[in-house]
Amino acid sequence: MSNKKKNYLDLYLTEIHNRYVSLKKDHNEKALDVFNSVFAIFKNSMKKYCNYFNHYSTEDMLSGSVYDGTKVSKLDEFDMDIVIRLPINYDEGENGITIENEEAGYVKLKITNAFDNLAKQSNWENRHVVIHSWRDNEGYLRQDKFRSWIQGVAQKAMNEFNGQVTVNGVTYSLESSQSGPAYTLKIASLPNDQPFKLDVDLVPCIKFDFSRWPEGYRKPAIQERSEETNTNKDKVRPDKTSEHFWLAVPKPNKAIEDPERQNRCWRLSFQDFERDLMRDCQNLKTTMKLVKKIRDVLDMKAIASYFIKTLFLWKISQTNKMYWNTKLSDLLKAMLEELYNAINRKNIPYYWQEDNNLIQALSNDQQQNYTRSLKDVLDSFQSNDMDGILIALLTKDELAQFKGSNFYRGGTSRAPRPQRSQVNVDADRIAVLENTLKELNEKLSVLTVLMNDEHIDDETINEYREVREEACQISNEIEEYRFKYPTEQGRGWWKKALMFLALLPLVNDTSRRPNEDTGLRLRHD
Repeated sequence: MSNKKKNYLDLYLTEIHNRYVSLKKDHNEKALDVFNSVFAIFKNSMKKYCNYFNHYSTEDMLSGSVYDGTKVSKLDEFDMDIVIRLPINYDEGENGITIENEEAGYVKLKITNAFDNLAKQSNWENRHVVIHSWRDNEGYLRQDKFRSWIQGVAQKAMNEFNGQVTVNGVTYSLESSQSGPAYTLKIASLPNDQPFKLDVDLVPCIKFDFSRWPEGYRKPAIQERSEETNTNKDKVRPDKTSEHFWLAVPKPNKAIEDPERQNRCWRLSFQDFERDLMRDCQNLKTTMKLVKKIRDVLDMKAIASYFIKTLFLWKISQTNKMYWNTKLSDLLKAMLEELYNAINRKNIPYYWQEDNNLIQALSNDQQQNYTRSLKDVLDSFQSNDMDGILIALLTKDELAQFKGSNFYRGGTSRAPRPQRSQVNVDADRIAVLENTLKELNEKLSVLTVLMNDEHIDDETINEYREVREEACQISNEIEEYRFKYPTEQGRGWWKKALMFLALLPLVNDTSRRPNEDTGLRLRHD
């Protein structure tokens, strides 16, 4: 696909993302308002029915795609982790908690003396007695008993609402369901009201800090957080500076047939560290959402969102932050290839313990159907078949709507060129390009010195190639914006691109023979 044709594809992808993939502000605000209100009311009700829950439900955290910022199309569900504090020391040993490995992705929690000592305390009967049944006869904490306890408390609270809840004068139906570790609140509009639906999964968990990292799992580098870099804007749980944790979740491991062993297993969650890994990767989340949208349109039900997220975590570990500044079309094609290859070899290694294959249970029929569908999409990318790409990205209704839009009517092989009065320049995209160019200028200044050093290494040469390639991609994108949006604002930042490109020859020394791989004239050539 030529660079010029790729640029048209980027315009389409941006438009599709804005129309059909990104969350809509008006619906977001209503969903967040209903969620925050109902959750606060419901949790306060739960506290009335259990003194232990009242004292030890210490923290509430969003999780899943909403927490990551990768929710697709509609904000119709929330995953809420409710951290339950155990009233004991969390240190290793008999007087604390012993963490033992089990099946990949699971641990066992053994508590001996620490729980026994609680029975001697004065508040045992009115607060701690509920935890008496949470251990088995060998001292292992049972996730089924823990889960059953909190779901019982939630059900008592649910009975109080009589099937309805009111938020800002609007009454909604309120029902519940239970699946795995989650107790789900199902909120919906009444029959004669404007349609609205929202599911809230309440998941209890136990939180451990970084010092208790489970053995045998990839240990991440700790990144300091500051108010400036914190991007968690939700009201439920703002991140605290330098806070790092992992969670033990009472999700049963169905692959284990022995009930006793299954009930001892707690699922690991490293969502805090995964979010850190994805931070400052410019186009990563947009790309991930587009991959998930294609997954949905192609009806690949066996590919969970976390499997797709895992492919991105591996890609992050294999590249650098600058990689995610690459054009959206290139990133989407690259990650679809990653997904195709993973399904083709029937293996997506768990990022934190790569011996664990997340798609081991994928059937042969699913594998064949999914690879065939993805191969068709990749062929469309290769042949610049924009209709083929659109069919993979949009449902039938969305495709009909998109093809009827003013944006599309200029033709599928050429993006429409609106009149000046119709132009609505994407100010956010322009700002991103300007910031990227500024960063590249600074990077190139450093590389200019390094590339002419007598002892230049391969890593520096490769880094220069990346910068140079990105410069070409950005210049092509700018060219398309100039063509499509001939505004004063567009001409202003085009000059910055020219300034950047003008710097490229500075790394050449015209008195020396150019290197065949890099095109540079280096002293050691």
